[in-house]
Amino acid sequence: MTLLSNLLLFSGGHSGFSSYVRRVMPALPGMRLLVDGARGAVCRPGDSLPEEPPAPTLAFLARLSLTQHGVDVPRTLAAAGLNQAAIEAVYSPFCDALLALDGVPQVITCHDLTPLYFSNSRRAAWRYRLWNPVHLRRAQRVIAISRFVADQLLDLGVPTERIRVVPNGIGVVGQSRRQPGGADLLMLARHDGNKNVLHALQGFAHFLAGHPAWPGQLRIVGRRSRRTREVERAIRELGLKERVQLVPSLEQADLDRQLRQCLALVSATWMEGFDYPVLEAMAEGIPCLISDIPVHRELYDEAALFFKLGDGGEDLAAGLAEIVRDPSLWRGLSEAGIARAKALSLTRQQQGISSVIAELTA
Repeated sequence: MTLLSNLLLFSGGHSGFSSYVRRVMPALPGMRLLVDGARGAVCRPGDSLPEEPPAPTLAFLARLSLTQHGVDVPRTLAAAGLNQAAIEAVYSPFCDALLALDGVPQVITCHDLTPLYFSNSRRAAWRYRLWNPVHLRRAQRVIAISRFVADQLLDLGVPTERIRVVPNGIGVVGQSRRQPGGADLLMLARHDGNKNVLHALQGFAHFLAGHPAWPGQLRIVGRRSRRTREVERAIRELGLKERVQLVPSLEQADLDRQLRQCLALVSATWMEGFDYPVLEAMAEGIPCLISDIPVHRELYDEAALFFKLGDGGEDLAAGLAEIVRDPSLWRGLSEAGIARAKALSLTRQQQGISSVIAELTA
């Protein structure tokens, strides 16, 4: 009997979803169903993942999260010498059950339901409202990456007995630091509504008003969106043109270097399923200044400095001033973050996923 992993929605490049797949898949045995560039859908063993973009039709379907509807799943499996009777279970690191394999137990992953509350496009809103429930009903188990996401699934009507919480993990953890590598602040955020970039700008402006000689900048790394003009206008109106950099994207090596050299990571988000960049910063011993929202409290309580939202950035500015004024606070946050990153290990996550799959195959 074989475990089949549904990777039809995987695409190369750097994104939260692709990083998740690269982390968890090496621990899972069995066959992988995926789209391998121009070759189309294939089913094969091993951990190699495609980096070439799919053919135009499948690329279009992938943007709609509908790749499997452009693939003849039974024929693809048969070409690999696999039939439905030989498949013990299907695992998907996406919220994407294989609808063609009716009768096969399936485990899917729900990373977040943010588009139901903060919609950045009509397409995402309709997909999460109408299409994701189809996949959630089809799966025998749904992995939520935090208790916060699990509660959202319950509100959506997913039965308690189908939900399992397996938090994200991180593989490499460094050492706590004695002092910062620079004065800049780093924020990893698309210009989307839930990321709350405007609040971070307001907080930074408040901080600079009290610390005009501070040499650092706020560097915001993330894709542009229809809200980018609003962000750029706020930068001008707050007098931050020389103090804020908008960086659409960075190669992973450059991003890692900027992270190690910053004073702190800032996350002003209203809602996340997990907020993995915070864990990445903690693993590097970088203090995190983050919004006081439920998922942050669940995962990072006592390991980060929290600030209130909805106050025009004043509490964020006060927290930043504390970090600058008190080196012992900076070191304490570095140590606490390292400890939290060690507790949220990749091995723990991989074992959790394997245990959920085992529930259906025992």
